[in-house]
Amino acid sequence: MNFWFNRLFLVTASFLCSSALPIEECQPLVTPVSLADPSVLYGKINVIAGYTDHQVFNEILKVTDSSWLKISESPVDPKKLVMTEENKLNGKCFSSSVNFTIEGNTAVTEANITSNFKVLPSCEGCLVLSVNVTAGDISKLLGLMNITTPITDDELHVQAVYLMAKESTLKDSDLEHFKKQASCLGFDREPDYQEEGIFNTGGAGT
Repeated sequence: MNFWFNRLFLVTASFLCSSALPIEECQPLVTPVSLADPSVLYGKINVIAGYTDHQVFNEILKVTDSSWLKISESPVDPKKLVMTEENKLNGKCFSSSVNFTIEGNTAVTEANITSNFKVLPSCEGCLVLSVNVTAGDISKLLGLMNITTPITDDELHVQAVYLMAKESTLKDSDLEHFKKQASCLGFDREPDYQEEGIFNTGGAGT
């Protein structure tokens, strides 16, 4: 077992132990989905709900009006994927596009912000991403968003988890399933961000 895997195992174990749910119930909820076929990521999806463990990223979620992303195969490198993201924050629109690679069951991006994310089990047409982020100086980006939260760390280390979906409505049970996953990862509270009016008590919408 190499150092990186040991560290990941210890971090995951600590989250499972801190969860309100028993470990045996958490295990299937947070076991990553295989990315041997990366097409499970393809398509346009809306960000429905999310949690983060860092104040600065929480402030970003608070001013998020809407967010969606599109993942597709890179036209120049079959070993890479392209993620295009559109966000409306504090009434302003922000666009970004990054390349990422699949390493086992982990997707890795290395732009100004390095992200490692895993896909967790979710509902049909949904995508749940467990993300670990390392970021340097993002003060200029925060300024564009009119976020004045001071940054005291030279480097930010952030854990987050997001529920995304292709459809415009989801069942309440889908949100509850996501909340259980978040609890298993140490987020035992209501989501820090939730798209309004997207859940109903009936079947999934069209």
